[in-house]
Amino acid sequence: MEIYSLEPHELMKNMRSRIDSELVRFFEEQSETRLDDVCMDIRNRIREFTMNGGKRLRPMLVVMGHDLFAPHSDLIYRAAISIELTQSYLLIHDDIMDQSETRRGKPSLHAALREQIKSRVSDSSRISQNLAIVAGDLADSFAHQSLLDSGMRPDILLKANVELSRIIEMTGYGQLIDIESAFNENFSQRDLLRLHLLKTAKYTIEGPLYMGAVLSGTSEDLKPLQYYGMLLGTAFQLHDDILGLYGNEQETGKSIKSDVNEGKKTLLMLKAMELCSDSQKKFIRDCLSSGNISDSDFHKLRELVRDCGSYEYSRNMMARMISKSKEYLSEVKGETRIKKFLEWFADYIVERKN
Repeated sequence: MEIYSLEPHELMKNMRSRIDSELVRFFEEQSETRLDDVCMDIRNRIREFTMNGGKRLRPMLVVMGHDLFAPHSDLIYRAAISIELTQSYLLIHDDIMDQSETRRGKPSLHAALREQIKSRVSDSSRISQNLAIVAGDLADSFAHQSLLDSGMRPDILLKANVELSRIIEMTGYGQLIDIESAFNENFSQRDLLRLHLLKTAKYTIEGPLYMGAVLSGTSEDLKPLQYYGMLLGTAFQLHDDILGLYGNEQETGKSIKSDVNEGKKTLLMLKAMELCSDSQKKFIRDCLSSGNISDSDFHKLRELVRDCGSYEYSRNMMARMISKSKEYLSEVKGETRIKKFLEWFADYIVERKN
């Protein structure tokens, strides 16, 4: 537990290093199995995709969920990387659905594959997407392997694996709502918050913390910890949406226009359409349906969202969620130093630049 005496940023740096080392070790073990060239190439690309940046927040939270209720153990790191491998699986598929060309400042997996095969096949777009879909499926398999092979108690691992499957299930339901939102004219703020709860909060904050707690074998009431995670995870996505409109491309690693070009109905957009005039509402809808917004319209859209009060509304909602999440955290019966970090972490989530 001595790592919890570190300053929060140093603690995160230390844990990220441990998690990266465990990911490297996992992929090295995978590479010991010789396969056909195409299979080894895809496996190597999954490794590159996973190791290319990423804050490792989810596996950190698995470790902390465990350490809230049990002594720190090196075994928890192998179990924790399962959620990072799950993220690779989800992001690879998400980039295909969103037709995203970049991820973390580099080509998305299907885009990189398309470039590799375009001189050899006539339908490189479809084939590269098919290869990337299978790559995502393999990353999902790797996630369960890393968890179940971590060496922890079999009965606990079984429960944790059920939770990992539930995280994937809930994220899938959220993704369905997200896809449907693009053509649902009645998509509301309530629908959006349910989407964020399912698609983001579950697999970003609440699920990893809960899975870690399950791995500790605790019998404590975990409801307050789950409520902390649900609120904080939703605030995390609201902040992501703000970064998606007002962030710095060099810090976020993606095009500042990508959310608008994908037609995302964020809280910023939904509230702006509620607060502004009919002509402004039409302008927002035209921007979201354009697919390639001009620089001048993008600048006008950002000003409109601020001027009508939507930006302030989103910030205030985040602040309320953070405050309430801390109230639930205070009810958690666990290691005090980790609770103090999680209290700091709640503020960090809505102050980060990427």
